[in-house]
Amino acid sequence: MESIKEQMKMPISLDLHMTISKLSEKEEIDKDMALEAGSYVSAQFMKSIQQTNFEDDKGPISKEQLNAIWENVAEFYSESFKGQFAQSDFDTITQKTMQIVMSPNSEKIISDYFDKLMK
Repeated sequence: MESIKEQMKMPISLDLHMTISKLSEKEEIDKDMALEAGSYVSAQFMKSIQQTNFEDDKGPISKEQLNAIWENVAEFYSESFKGQFAQSDFDTITQKTMQIVMSPNSEKIISDYFDKLMK
């Protein structure tokens, strides 16, 4: 049976790739924009898992689920941008993600980001 991390790898990688590709279609992206994309994709996955856990009566997001998100995001950036991202960049993604998720209107913040991206 696949681990939670393995189950999340492809969807997270695809969402990150699509988000960064959409950003680069609109303008030249910089490191901050790439980190922000990682934060929003991470936040979106966290909210989705929270919703699924709630619907399945499984309680809050587990440490294993949270670690799977972070590890997959870190691997995506490490593989896609070899040598350009440091631990401090991953810390930035984590901090920004938590700010988004902890916001009382997190669903709207996430939705607005992706809506703007798709225009």
